[in-house]
Formats: sequence, C-alpha cells, structure tokens
Amino acid sequence: MKNRPKHWAEYLLLRAFCGLVAWLPYRLALILAAGLAAIGFALARSRRQEAVRRIRSVLGETCSPRQARAIAWQSLRNMFFNLAEILYIGGGRPRQLPVSIDMQAALDRVRAYVREHPGRGGIFACPHMGNWELAGIVVPSCGIDMFTLTGVQKNPLVQAYLQRLRHAPGVELLPRGSGTTLRKIFSNLRKGKFLAIMPDLRSRQPGVRVRFFGGEANLYPGMGHFARQVEVPIFLAVMKRHGWTGHAIQLHGPFEPDLSISKDEDAARLSQLVMDIVDAEIRQDPGQWFWFNKRWILDPLDPEAPPPPEEAPPAP
Repeated sequence: MKNRPKHWAEYLLLRAFCGLVAWLPYRLALILAAGLAAIGFALARSRRQEAVRRIRSVLGETCSPRQARAIAWQSLRNMFFNLAEILYIGGGRPRQLPVSIDMQAALDRVRAYVREHPGRGGIFACPHMGNWELAGIVVPSCGIDMFTLTGVQKNPLVQAYLQRLRHAPGVELLPRGSGTTLRKIFSNLRKGKFLAIMPDLRSRQPGVRVRFFGGEANLYPGMGHFARQVEVPIFLAVMKRHGWTGHAIQLHGPFEPDLSISKDEDAARLSQLVMDIVDAEIRQDPGQWFWFNKRWILDPLDPEAPPPPEEAPPAP
C-alpha cells in the first residue's frame, strides 16, 4: 500500500505523542495516563454507561451502580496505564519497567514443559486482563519461541510502529485474513512454537459457543481447533495489576486435547475449560477486565460479517 500524506501526518502525530510519554519518568507517565483516563471517563458518557450496564448484568443486583462505576473506572484507567507502560518499554528509548513482574513461577512451568516435550508447541491464551500486552513482551524475552496474529490497519506506517511497540523482537506476526496464515499457524505449532491468542473475543459469525457470564458467548473457534488439529496443549495466562505498578501472571493448564472425542467436540470442550476459568477470574476481581470493548462478548451474531479465514475450523 502506498503511503499517503494523511498516513504520514497520522504517523508523525502518533510518534510525537508516544515520544513524549516514553521520555517521562515511569510514575509521571502513569499520572499522565490517569489524567487522560479521567477525561475520557467523564466525556465518553455513553460508553461509560454501557460498561456499567454490562458490569451489573454480569455481577447482578448485589453490585450497586456506584460499585459498577468504580469497576468501570478501574478498567478504563488500567487500559491507559497499559498504553503508557507499552510506550515506556518500547518508545523513544527502550527500557524495562522499574517494577517487579511476578511471573517467574509461570515461566518456569512453561520452560519445564518445553524441556519435557522438545519440538512440541502450544497455545498461550491471554484474556483482556491486567496489562495483557506485557505477556507478549516478557514471555518471548525468556527464550520461548512465540508468534501471534495481527490485524491489518489502513495506515501501514502506524501499523508497523504499533507492532514494534507491542511485541518483543523476534516474535513472528502473521496477518489475519489470509489462507497462507492458517497453514503457517499449523507449521509453527508443529515446529514447537507457541501461538499467543486472545480467547475472550466475540465472533461475528458462528464459531464456538460457550457458557460465559451466565449467558452464551459466540467465540472465534481458532484456539480450540488449532490445539486439537496439531495436538498441542493450551496454557491460560491471566495477567493482573496490583495497585498502580504491580504485575503478576497466573498460569492455568496445560489443557490437553482429548483424542477420544470428535474434533468439534474437543475444540468446544477446550474453549469451555479456558472460559470457565476466565469467567471465575473476572468475577473475583472485575476491575482487571476490559469492559469497554466495542463488541460486547454476549451480543448476538452478525450474519453479514464474513469470518476471518484463519479463524475458520481447519480441514480434517
């Protein structure tokens, strides 16, 4: 795609903003992020009200409007914190966060799995909790060969820059929407690589249906189908933020395919295992999850939207 003047203008504006945040001291960057979050929370009235509605619909009447609003605020503030931290790590002068990240036990478990199963890959399912972006940066830096899927934006300059910020060097990025991507996913998993995927996203087309938040969610089928097709396990990595600067990861699994049942049944079973834990983790600490996603996970299907090719069930 040819870079247009508009693309350059958007890119330079983004770089200027990111450069400002990246050069700030860490805690000052978080203070700026909290201020911007407060402005957004006050101005985006309809989005705020929708988030509160979602929270109360899940947690029930025992969650008062005031409590739901506090959860919504924590969720949005954490999203701005996440952005500030990613800019701090990968911006104008790349550096590490000056805080400890409690994920050594989780990484040791994955390393043990790699040693015990040489040449066998796996899937990291990382829901929108805590600073989920840190998983894509810290895990590969510990010697775990990881790849992930990425969307294609209209501005190629902005896309390339954001991908450099969000992912550690050496992480392979596969574009969504290509038949070759599906084949590459299978090839990488068979070579012992790990696919990072977000399990808590609603699919617009029929996918895999799971019980979630007391209702039924229609999710992309990729996670369960990839695991069953290549016979690799799923690890669920739940990131959590403690206070402003504390980070921890809880690792669940591995969840292994069950070859005694059909592929479709097994893909649904694996997805349900993962989402049952995600549901419980969110209910335990609802402010950790991002409630402002434009596509609500329990919304009905959109029959007019085509499913991404790489998320379609693989051929037998």
